[in-house]
Amino acid sequence: MFTNRKVTANAYGLFSGVFWGLTGVLLAILLKNNILSSYFLIPIIIAFLNDLISCTYMFIYLLYQDKYRTIIAITKNKKYWIIVLAAMLGGPIGMSCYILAIQHIGVGYTAIIAATYPAIGSLISFCLFKDRIHLIGTLGLILAVVCTIILGYSTTTPTISSRTGFLFAFICALGWGSEVVISSYGMNNNIPADIAYFIRQLSSSVGYIILIIAFIFSLPNAIDIFSSFTLSSLLLITSLTTTVSYLFYYRAISILQPIRAMALNITYTVWAIFFAYFLLDESISIKLFILCIGVSLGSFLTAINPHNIKKLILDLK
Repeated sequence: MFTNRKVTANAYGLFSGVFWGLTGVLLAILLKNNILSSYFLIPIIIAFLNDLISCTYMFIYLLYQDKYRTIIAITKNKKYWIIVLAAMLGGPIGMSCYILAIQHIGVGYTAIIAATYPAIGSLISFCLFKDRIHLIGTLGLILAVVCTIILGYSTTTPTISSRTGFLFAFICALGWGSEVVISSYGMNNNIPADIAYFIRQLSSSVGYIILIIAFIFSLPNAIDIFSSFTLSSLLLITSLTTTVSYLFYYRAISILQPIRAMALNITYTVWAIFFAYFLLDESISIKLFILCIGVSLGSFLTAINPHNIKKLILDLK
């Protein structure tokens, strides 16, 4: 039955893509800064700071919602480690492999392979939890993923070829796809979406610290970010958009299940292009516009049940 709850959940999924598209553009602006461009490892440090600040935002939000007792109660439940596992796969492992893949094979091929994460996540969800969707939804998911892959290839230029790089990119897609499926399983075991996301960001931040120490990365580089008011302000804003995006994403996952939530979330490629046009003055070609329509249409077909389309039209009237 078509309900307002599902309408809200679809809106969460869509806006998670909107804010993630904005986050990507803001990160691109941040990384173009001359102060940071000389540091090869600065993307990982920024990713760590982004998750840490986002975790702080969520902690304040949960305190405001008077949910600190819920946090304590859930941490005593062994099932909360499911969210921790998802955080490790999607945060330090997924994002770090994404950066390493860019180093070896360039942004173009990396974006193409990483964009397959919804398909990988759907396959994992089907194998583990028998989470099936209707035929139209399946075709919609395929359309969205294919358009996203073409979109990633059209906006970037691959430069280097390496088997190691392709392996890193595949691990990235596997990590991101696994994260959403595992997070969904955790939230199905009575872990609220807001709490799940807080645990995710906290666990991811700890994971980054371990990664930084293990590979002898230098945290002092972060001082350069906070020594500039412009950079620190931009990082705080970027972390806020990240928080909103993931919060909406996790809420969509908890209601719609992984496949449909991912289909709505991957519209971030569309929103990133539009935000880049307005904030970075990057042009939008007809080819990119058509691909944007393909991604949006595919996501819509995956998110909505065809049996409820008639009911939706009647409700709108």
